[in-house]
Amino acid sequence: MNSHTPPQNQRSICPKCGYDQSGITDTWDDQCPMYGRCSECGLSFAWRDVFDPLLNDLYWYAEHARSNRAMIRRTPGTLVRLLNPIRFWNEVDVAKPIKLRRLAVWVLLTIITTHVLVSIPLGIGLWGRSTSSWGSLTILEYIDQYSLYGIAELTLDALFDPAMRTWISTRGGSGYSLRFQAGQRHLIYAILIKPIVFQVGFVMLWTTVLVAIPHTRRVTKVRAKHVIRAVLLSVLMLGLSFEFTRLIYGIMMWMGFYWNGFAVARIYRIVVPVLVLWQLIYWSSVISIGWRVQPWRLLVVLGTIAALLGGFALRVYVFLASTL
Repeated sequence: MNSHTPPQNQRSICPKCGYDQSGITDTWDDQCPMYGRCSECGLSFAWRDVFDPLLNDLYWYAEHARSNRAMIRRTPGTLVRLLNPIRFWNEVDVAKPIKLRRLAVWVLLTIITTHVLVSIPLGIGLWGRSTSSWGSLTILEYIDQYSLYGIAELTLDALFDPAMRTWISTRGGSGYSLRFQAGQRHLIYAILIKPIVFQVGFVMLWTTVLVAIPHTRRVTKVRAKHVIRAVLLSVLMLGLSFEFTRLIYGIMMWMGFYWNGFAVARIYRIVVPVLVLWQLIYWSSVISIGWRVQPWRLLVVLGTIAALLGGFALRVYVFLASTL
């Protein structure tokens, strides 16, 4: 491939480990090869991707969006592909540009938006549970009677139940006020914490293995940006799985199955293993496909064992703490 020598101010680094490639590019005269190999980590790459990383932007990936509108438009496609970690990391490999600020904003906004949307059916379920306390009042009649206090109570309950309970208190003839109380501990554990605590421990231990152990860092030879990207995407799915359990909780109440603990337990016995399996496949795909670590099998096995032990230990700890 004929090409001009790269500009003097153009920094050529390995997409994976960040090793400076200028020692190679300085030897070029009026031509450069199409492909190269990093002498530090062994990654094979196309030189055009080193000199112009934007060529590797993915049209469907929210992290590579140039505007907020484009980020929103790309969200469904990103989430669908993320459900299949093998396919996802085949496309989002170490050569793809990393925009951590955009990714962090997208992850945060996606979780917040999902939380608000899930709170709607959850609020309806909570109202169905409370109708026996308010007689024949409908939601609209209740809001009409208590005005902004009624709206605030319904909204806060939908957003924070079962972690917090809200109710309207009368103050004689002087009007109303909102009262707050921490939710029941056994419900917080059973509905919110138990379904995701294993995943939390799993992600924490994988992050520790990749960041805190020097030997692992030497084997993976990836920049910190790559680790942060993988953690952010894993946390996103962790947050979405948390919202999924809230959705199940709301639907159970909406359908009148709130007190059917057996029905909820059966659903969680299916959901939780699927979520843990996704994390297993995800981190294995990060190492072997996304980061192209060689050799990767031993690292994946040892990292997975450590993460499973971490998830199990955290779940046991939370269980014991909930019984005190």
